[in-house]
Amino acid sequence: MKKLVEEHVLIKKWLALIPEILPTLDLESEEDRQLILEGVDFIRSYADKFHHAKEEDLLFKYFDPNFDMVKVMCEDHQTARNHVKAILDGVEGKDRQAVVHHLSAYRDLLCQHIKREDEIMLPWMDKQLSVSQVGEMFSKFLEVEDRMDSYQQKYEDFISRVEKKYRRKEE
Repeated sequence: MKKLVEEHVLIKKWLALIPEILPTLDLESEEDRQLILEGVDFIRSYADKFHHAKEEDLLFKYFDPNFDMVKVMCEDHQTARNHVKAILDGVEGKDRQAVVHHLSAYRDLLCQHIKREDEIMLPWMDKQLSVSQVGEMFSKFLEVEDRMDSYQQKYEDFISRVEKKYRRKEE
């Protein structure tokens, strides 16, 4: 569970940058469009295919799929995916209002989602799992992380680059 909470740190850094990016977002600018597309790549690859997949494909399999907490978390993941698709559609159509709306909605959803996971769901689930289940899940997490290892640095560098760019604007 600690690994999932640690992964939230990088995701929360991206979420914190969104309000700094949106006020000056210009979809006529190739640089701004590229920034949003890189942000979507981060969301799809790191937050969804890496992090959410560990939850949905590994952790949640230890619990009843009809358990309300699991259902709500999976619904949040799907809602997030829908926002991401709408962001891409907005970038393609240069629809600033759609991009701002869906990126803001994505941010709001994920901020609440991560808070519920970190403070309620993950600590509760951790207490429900046996030592052997935790060990089994840890091994499966390592397999996923080995496949994703080359991407970790890419996304840390992306977040760092965006943080530097928007910090300079504030100074």
